[in-house]
Amino acid sequence: MKKIFVFFFILTFWLFSTSYAEENNEIVSANFLASKGFISDNSNNPTNYRLNETITRKEMIKIVVKVAWLEVEEKCEKKFSDVSEDWGCKYIESALKAWFISFNNWVFRPDENITKTESLKLVFKARGIQKLYNTSHWQEDYMKTAFDLGLITAQYSDYNTNAFRGWIFIVIAKTYEDIKNTIYSDEANIQ
Repeated sequence: MKKIFVFFFILTFWLFSTSYAEENNEIVSANFLASKGFISDNSNNPTNYRLNETITRKEMIKIVVKVAWLEVEEKCEKKFSDVSEDWGCKYIESALKAWFISFNNWVFRPDENITKTESLKLVFKARGIQKLYNTSHWQEDYMKTAFDLGLITAQYSDYNTNAFRGWIFIVIAKTYEDIKNTIYSDEANIQ
């Protein structure tokens, strides 16, 4: 009985410490991105980063356009039939102009959640990162490249899994050398 108790105690401690380290890395990454002006600064109340929530394609585009320092025109030409003339249109059209995205039957699906692999592809484009693989499986190519470069710590095979905000913030932050060596010495498992 004592061995079972010790096992569960150790397991609970490990899960808590891993979860805490992951959350801490997400917050540090979010604060870093906020310091660069890529996302809103919620350092005084990190729960407002909504780290455990999914992110829409439109929200992700706004972040990568800022990460890439693209010029954003204050107009919307309605290039996509499903993109309304709201705040996101100018970012979506800036990403289109920079070839971060392409026309796909004239729809963009701005309010759908973005997948992990779609977000990796956008981060690569925004940061000028080249894929290390070029097979007929583009999703696996991006995932394996991100893994090999240390942007993610675990490979995955469900390429249509939704990305979470905290996961994306860590991936983007890891593309910057000035933060990479300081916050990730106690690497969390971002799967």
